[in-house]
Order: sequence, then C-alpha cells, then structure tokens
Amino acid sequence: MGVKRSMIELHAAVVIMSITGLFAKWLTLSAWDIIALRCLVAAVTLLAFIRLTGTRLALARRHDLVWIFLMGLLMAVHWVVFFTAIQMAGVAIGLISVFTFPVMTVLMEPLFFEEPLDRRDLAVALAVIAGVYLAIPGGLTGGRIAEGAAWGIAAAFCYALRNVLYRKHLSRYPSSTMMFYQVAVAALLLLPFVSPGIDLQTDQRWLLLIVLGVVFTALPHTLFVNSLRTIKASTAGLITCLEPIYGTLFAAFLLAEIPGLQTVAGALIVVGAATYTSLRVGRHGK
Repeated sequence: MGVKRSMIELHAAVVIMSITGLFAKWLTLSAWDIIALRCLVAAVTLLAFIRLTGTRLALARRHDLVWIFLMGLLMAVHWVVFFTAIQMAGVAIGLISVFTFPVMTVLMEPLFFEEPLDRRDLAVALAVIAGVYLAIPGGLTGGRIAEGAAWGIAAAFCYALRNVLYRKHLSRYPSSTMMFYQVAVAALLLLPFVSPGIDLQTDQRWLLLIVLGVVFTALPHTLFVNSLRTIKASTAGLITCLEPIYGTLFAAFLLAEIPGLQTVAGALIVVGAATYTSLRVGRHGK
C-alpha cells in the first residue's frame, strides 16, 4: 500500500474520530460503562467484517498474544481516561490535552527502532506541546479543567505506547484483525465493571452505543491502524493533531461548547504543526 493511500485513510480516520469525544457528553453514562459497551459492539462488528471478507484471523506466533493483550489493555485504559477527560474538562480541552501523544511518540520510537530522532519531528512536537499548554486556561495547575487535562495526558501516554508497539510487533497482520483483538481484549477487561442493572433505554443509549461502536470505533481505528503499516507512528501521531480542531468545531456546532480565545490560539498552533507534517509526508513519503 502506497504512502498516499495511507495518508488518505489516516485523514479519513481523523475526521471520524474527532466526533467520538462528543459521545462522552451525549451518553449519560460513566466512562467505564461507555467504553466497555463500545468495545463490545466494535468487537462484534469487526468479527462480522472479518468473516464476511475472509480476512485472516489466525496468528503466526503464540507469543503475539502477549502483545495483543498488552495493546488491548492500553486501549481500554486510554479510552476510559480519555472519556473521563472529556467529561471533566469539555471536548476542546480534553481533545487537545490528549494530543500530547505525538511528543511522547517521537521520543518513544527511537527506543524501539533503529531510527535517528528526526529534528523536524521533534521541533513540530515541541510546537504541539506548547499549543496544548496554551489551550488550557491557567495551565496545568488547579481546577477541574486542569484535572481533566491531566487525565487527557495520561490517555496520550497509553495511546502513544500502543501505536509504537503495534508498529514494532504486529504491523504484518491485517489491520481489521488487530483492531478486533484489541477491542475484544478491552471489552473482556472492562465488562466486569459495568454498572449493575444499567439502563440502556433512557435517551436512546443503546442506539448511541451502536453508532459509537460501529461508525466511530471499528471503522476509523481500522483505517488508522492500517495506515501505520506504511507510515511511522510518530508521523501519524503528528498528523492526527488535526483531530482537536475538528472536534472543537463539532462541539461548538453540536454541543454549543464555544472555546475561549486562548484555547483557539493553542489549537491553531497544533493544527499548523500537523499541517506542516502532513504536507511534508505527502510530498516526500517519509
């Protein structure tokens, strides 16, 4: 698969995933409940897709089960703390704080691969972290918003580590298969913690969960994982910095969450850095 096709898949995944955070507001459930049921729906959807398309489900090595379990655990923790961040700090701040993960990815990748640290990626990553910091009113000290941002940064660490481990150990497998295994592991880990007697009828929660699991989980994450087969995790991470911008715009139109000027300024720095990386990768394929 060529770099240009991977870039198209990556950008499509980013647009779709940018709406995901809004479900933390639309669904009147705890983050644990939302993510557990989301993973269950996504796992069933991906398994059906794999069976219909005849995609390979078998693993080449039993040892790969260890990496699959670890990445499923990382995805479960990432999603729970990410939705917690959204519920505490709002969509804009929650999304932007999660996008410290490109910085973490840039620093992690040279530890796993025999690749030098690209100074351009490091410079862009530093710009991203500056934009994130500026976007949070009052910085990272004090208040519910700052606490939500801290949860977002924790989610970022889990996401960055998952992406690097995938590229290192499992990129030879079909993306839909790997995503199925990860969400299945996440569902098995989280379902025991679902609230007893949970009500899925109120506010059409069951319908929102199905849409979240199918359209906003199975589809975009499969596209994203597939793009990592030809694009570096650090590059993909920097490009997905467009997600906070899209998410903030969707939140403004659909939830009436209007960000302040400081948040907008920080977001503009993030999107500028992501745009530069996207253009560089599209032209040079690296």
